[in-house]
Amino acid sequence: MDEQLKEKLISLAEKYENRDFLEKDPSKFMHMFEDVREQEITAFTAASLAFGRREQILRHVEMILEAVKKEKMLPSEWILSSSYKKIFTAGTSSFYRMFTHDDMLLFFDGMQKILRDYGSLGECFKAQWQERGEETFLHKVIASNFDEKCSLIPHSKDSAYKRINMFLRWMVRQNSPVDLGLWKWFPAAGLLMPLDVHVMQEAAGLGLIPLTSGGKIPAANIKNCLELTKKMSAIFPGDPVRADYALFGLGTDPLN
Repeated sequence: MDEQLKEKLISLAEKYENRDFLEKDPSKFMHMFEDVREQEITAFTAASLAFGRREQILRHVEMILEAVKKEKMLPSEWILSSSYKKIFTAGTSSFYRMFTHDDMLLFFDGMQKILRDYGSLGECFKAQWQERGEETFLHKVIASNFDEKCSLIPHSKDSAYKRINMFLRWMVRQNSPVDLGLWKWFPAAGLLMPLDVHVMQEAAGLGLIPLTSGGKIPAANIKNCLELTKKMSAIFPGDPVRADYALFGLGTDPLN
């Protein structure tokens, strides 16, 4: 890889991985709590809703947290008491974009079962990942805990699992002003790039991912996710998803 490109990506990551990043990012909500269990729940909820315009993502996460606050509960208490059923009613009406009330019920039902069976998301995913063999993708372990009818959680074998991999970045990467680094049992080197169409556009523009034979931006699928992660591992040894900050900055800052 071109040395100039490496230096540019490293410089961009250093520029954007800072506390200011939290201001307009869904990762900010997990910093509202000090208890690990509450941080995990809040982070997973925010990441799972991270689709579309960031202003709308933030607004809908805030709506949920306001409902939690209104009940004078912690997120874990709110879920375990089934209080989420007060704001999400059965049906296909939209809560946020293609995420329906049925989707939200299935999502929180899944978290409720995890909390009842394991006590926390982290303990559940750790136990299942270790039981199934550490060669198993952690994002697949996480997705297996949720009903396949819940559109917040991908289940397709070709999916890049963007939102879950972003959540894992938050949970695993340590010594970061943004990412919490709560899960020391999982190696940062094993994280995968949170891949979506915008990241693919930037990666293709830099020549990190080849265009299709028709000259189009490739699909944000697991194959391209693994390929891009491998290339980023060469730039950020042991910490490939730090490149997420670089590509984010490249795509949002007009001065780049």
